[in-house]
Amino acid sequence: MNALKSTNDKSIVALFVELFLTAEKWAPSDRAAAVMPSRTFESAIKAALSLANEQAAFDALKKVWDQPASQLSHFRGQILAIMRAVDQAFYHIHPRAIARAPARGPRVPVPEWLRDAREMREVTGAYFEVEGYRLIARGPLCRSSRQPVATNADSLADRFCALDVVPTILDQEGRTISISHQFIPVDAVRGITPSVKAGHEKVVFIPVAEEPDDIAKNNVRRGENLFVDLRAHTSIDPAQCIMEALTQAGSADIALASELVVSEDDADKLADSLLLAASSHRLVVSGSGPTRSKLDDQPWNEARVLNGYGTELWRQRKVWPAGITRDLAVHYGLPDPKDGQIFEDTASGHDITVVDADGLGRCLILICQDLQARPLTDNLIRLYQPDWIFIPVMDYGVAVGRWAHRRTLELSTLSQGRFLISSSLSLAETLKIKPLPACGLAVGPSNPAPAEMGIVLDEERMVQEAHTGTSKRPAFASVVWRSGDWKKTVVTAE
Repeated sequence: MNALKSTNDKSIVALFVELFLTAEKWAPSDRAAAVMPSRTFESAIKAALSLANEQAAFDALKKVWDQPASQLSHFRGQILAIMRAVDQAFYHIHPRAIARAPARGPRVPVPEWLRDAREMREVTGAYFEVEGYRLIARGPLCRSSRQPVATNADSLADRFCALDVVPTILDQEGRTISISHQFIPVDAVRGITPSVKAGHEKVVFIPVAEEPDDIAKNNVRRGENLFVDLRAHTSIDPAQCIMEALTQAGSADIALASELVVSEDDADKLADSLLLAASSHRLVVSGSGPTRSKLDDQPWNEARVLNGYGTELWRQRKVWPAGITRDLAVHYGLPDPKDGQIFEDTASGHDITVVDADGLGRCLILICQDLQARPLTDNLIRLYQPDWIFIPVMDYGVAVGRWAHRRTLELSTLSQGRFLISSSLSLAETLKIKPLPACGLAVGPSNPAPAEMGIVLDEERMVQEAHTGTSKRPAFASVVWRSGDWKKTVVTAE
C-alpha cells in the first residue's frame, strides 16, 4: 500500500495532485473512517517537507512512507496526513496568509522548492498542471476558506485551506468549456493595488443605458429563428458615461457596467480615458458588448476588465447567449416569435478565465445567462472558490426576489464568493416600471466563514439593492460591503 511508487514526476506538487485524485474516489464514509497516523509519522513528514531541495524532500517523504500500513483505513489515514502536511506547508505562501502576516516579527523560512512553486503560480496562475488537472491556491484568496464542516458531510476539498485540485475543463450541457487561469500582480500600473480597507470594498454600478432609446435593436433571421442585435445606441457615448459616473462616485474598489452597452471599440476608448485620468479606481469591469471580430457574421458578447490606469487585465466572452420570451419581446417592440423565442445575436464563447488578483481576490465573470448555465456555473464556483463574481446583465432591473437574486442565493452556498450584478435601466423604462428598479445587486455568501479573532466578518445571506436615486445623467449606484442598509434573504411561502 504505497501510492508513491506510481509517481513518475518526483515533485511535491505532482504528489499532492495524485493523492488528491486517489482520495477523491474513496467513499465519503471511508475518508471519514480513516485512521490518522501517529505524531511520529506526522513529525517525520513535516521534517521532510522542510528540506530546501525538492528532490531531497521527496525522497525523505518516500522513506517515511515506505513502511506499509497494516490496514486499509490506516493507509488512507497516511495519505490524508501527508496531504494535510503539504497543505500546511503551502499556507506559508498563500496570499491569504501573506496578507495576514505581521509586518514585523519572526518569519517562517520558506524552502527553496516552495519558493519555486510560488514563482510558477505568478507566471501561470497555478502551482502545477497535468492531464486535465490544475493545482491552485485554495480560494478565496483574501478571506477565510470554507471549513471542513461547511457541507455537513465529508468533503475532501474542504479539508484544505491552501491547496485545491481542479479540472481544466467543465461541462455546459454536454459542451466542453475550457477553464484558464491567470495571475495579476499587486501593481498600480500593471495590476491591481491592494485594498486600504479589505472586506469593506466600495462597489459602483453604472447602468450606462437609462432611457428607452439608449438601446438599439436590430432584428435578423438566422435559420428558423429570429435574432436581435442589442447594443448601445449611437446617440450615447458609453465610455464617457462611465468616466463621468466614476468622477461623480469618487474612488471605487470595483466599478461594474451592464451588459451589451460597451462594445470593443467603446472599451478601447474607456481604456484611453482611464489612462489620461490616471484614476484611483482599482478595478473597472466595462460591462460587455459586441466585438469587432465575428463568427459566421455574429460578434461575441465580450467583457473587458481594466485597472485605474486603463491597463487591460483580462477579457471574458459570454458562453451561453440568451433568449427573449414572447411576452417580453412584444413589450420591447420586437417581432412576435410566436411559440419560440428571439435569440441574442452573438456567438457562443468556449472558455472562462479565472483570475487570481492577490490584491483583490480570485475573480470571474459570468455574463447574464451564463449565471444559469448548469452544471457549468455550479461546478466552477464550487471548485475554484472565488472571492468575487461579476455579472453584467441586460434586464429590466435586478430586484430582490427576481431570477438573478434567486440564482445567486442558490450559488452562494457553494463558496465564500460575493456576487455583483449590474443592469442597465432602458428596458425598465420601456416597460414603464415605477418606481425605477435597482441597477445593482450585491449578494454575500450563505454560509460565511466563522469569525476571526472574535470579530464577526459577514452575516449570512446578506443582500443589498443599489438604486441610482437621482435624475442626473449618467446615473450610478454604489454599495460598501459591511456598511449601509444590508438585508438578509429569507424564504417564505405566500
